[in-house]
Amino acid sequence: MNLSLVRIQRFVAVAEHLSFTRAATLLGIDQPWLSRQIMQLEDQLGIVLFERSGARIQLTPEGQEFYEVALEVEVAAKRVHDKALEMTRRTRSELTICVAYATFSVEGRQRLLEKFETIRPDVKIDISASEWTDEVIEKVKSGEADFGIAFGPIEDMNVEVCDLQQLHMTIAVPKEHPLAAKQAIEIQDFKDLPFAVAIKDPKMIRLSLRYSWLFDCGAVPVHVPEGRRYVFDVAQQKRIFVLCYTDADRIPDDFVKLPFTGGQPPKFALTLIRAKRIMSPSAERLWRLAHEMLEKDSRKADKAAI
Repeated sequence: MNLSLVRIQRFVAVAEHLSFTRAATLLGIDQPWLSRQIMQLEDQLGIVLFERSGARIQLTPEGQEFYEVALEVEVAAKRVHDKALEMTRRTRSELTICVAYATFSVEGRQRLLEKFETIRPDVKIDISASEWTDEVIEKVKSGEADFGIAFGPIEDMNVEVCDLQQLHMTIAVPKEHPLAAKQAIEIQDFKDLPFAVAIKDPKMIRLSLRYSWLFDCGAVPVHVPEGRRYVFDVAQQKRIFVLCYTDADRIPDDFVKLPFTGGQPPKFALTLIRAKRIMSPSAERLWRLAHEMLEKDSRKADKAAI
């Protein structure tokens, strides 16, 4: 029996969403054609995969049993696709980089890309963007992107990181708040203060190195589900505090930025991310360049401290 891989993948899509219409939309095909494909698969197998009752469908016991195996085929097919994509990309003079939206205005990102362009002008760089750091990491790990650029520290042990730029946080404070009159803000001032924070899953705030320290000092993180691009809008609307990663962060006109004094929060950095796999010569050159720039910046900092 020769089973079509495409039909199996389409069956998995319908089984996961229990909707021919939704699955057809996600697959980018017509719903009647998808229905015919599933019926042809049922005819080939000699079993009924779905119970159809009006607009609603559900898996039959046989359909559920077949789905469990078909899902393994779908996962394996995706792994083959990702591996083929990765191997093909190695032979091309191009790199794909997925960046977090919020890194757009950070100087270290542009500095790296401009420097790489001067030494490897023959390499095409394709940039995509994601809202969340964990999405950037997943695209790097899957091979969809050669590199990621996001804010560290990064806690995933399946990737390698290189800091592109150390970031010095400040705090955006509503002008009417008493703390706005201070020259600098201390961590002990954070107790009971609400902070707007952008993280994909609010349950992960306590576990994130970027924000867990706020709990330790008694602050109250306020989750912004729309992401970093809207964190200042939420802060302005609710009149609450915001962490600023760089001087390029544009705060509302009725807020002021205050530096830290006394105890400092964890160090943050703009970070280049890559997976632990064999990469193309062009990718290896970009990775070496990032480390060269990091070492150069470290030497400058050491000289300035003397």
